[in-house]
Amino acid sequence: MMFNSCSKKEDNLNEPIIGLGGVRYQKTALDIALYEMYTKPYNIEVAYRWDAGLMGFTTVLVPADEERVLPVMNILKKGWIEPFEAVAGVNFVKRYIPKQYVLIGSYAYATNGNIVLGSADQGLTVNIFGINQINLKSEGGISQVLGTVHHELAHMLHQNIMYPLEFEMVSAGSYASNGLSIPQADARKAGFVTGYGMTSPNEDFATLVATMLSNSKEQFDAMLETIPDDSPGVNVGKTRLKEKENIVIAYFLQAWNIDFRELQRKTSEAKLALIN
Repeated sequence: MMFNSCSKKEDNLNEPIIGLGGVRYQKTALDIALYEMYTKPYNIEVAYRWDAGLMGFTTVLVPADEERVLPVMNILKKGWIEPFEAVAGVNFVKRYIPKQYVLIGSYAYATNGNIVLGSADQGLTVNIFGINQINLKSEGGISQVLGTVHHELAHMLHQNIMYPLEFEMVSAGSYASNGLSIPQADARKAGFVTGYGMTSPNEDFATLVATMLSNSKEQFDAMLETIPDDSPGVNVGKTRLKEKENIVIAYFLQAWNIDFRELQRKTSEAKLALIN
């Protein structure tokens, strides 16, 4: 009996999928493609059919258009998984990249009216909103998709190995619970890439990592140059962001043995390839 219970069983891809309320779905070519590309090599599940148990009972949302599922997941594979696999190794990817992705057609909205691009549940599930509306061939659309997953992986990493206290000290006294209502330009003058990053040190870290990996070094440097001086020759925002940038680079190397500049280069090259 013990031998039989532990014997290897091949997955039958023709078996129906049982969804919300016991509804049965026959596996389609899309399901088989997702299994071969993500579940089989990385143990990643992609949920795109409507399931209120995953997507919430209190929020008005629209299901994902099926023809947009593979393009979105291709962006994740080419622009996120493969660069990390090349720089950090396949074992890193298998261990730390979240294992379930829920694709939702429409955006969600916070109580203050802000658009929610993505969310995560305990580092295991990542919800990606608005896939029916994103331009999946534009730099902005691709950066939006990649920024969401870079952000959530950054949280997963610091929950396993915390970033140095020096990171938080750079902006000590500047964090604000109302950061979401602060314009981006003002946030950058204070040393944050977004107002959302002002809400806590963890969000500061995750938004910075996501911004750095969603852009090339040259693009990030150009963003820093747009931050105006507080007074002649004094640019607090740029100085603070450069300090944090250096801490992030050192953290990835010391905690994870990852060459951040090489990772940034590969994610940037992948993004350009996806646009073209």
